Amino acid sequence: MPPLVHFVIKNFGMGAVIGLTVACWLVAFGAVGSHIPSGSGAYLAVGMIAYSMASCFGMGFLATALMFLE
Repeated sequence: MPPLVHFVIKNFGMGAVIGLTVACWLVAFGAVGSHIPSGSGAYLAVGMIAYSMASCFGMGFLATALMFLE
């Protein structure tokens, strides 16, 4: 695998893990969890929060890593 592809996958994955951790914390202990209604729609709402946080944090982590790349 080329080094740049490995670099991108590693940094995006690390950011996504951080984003998922923050999303889980917000749903479990933060202010977001109290606004999600219980029922069949809760899985969709939690999935949307997890996806949006993981993609934003992943791209942010990757952009920061690319900015500091020499």
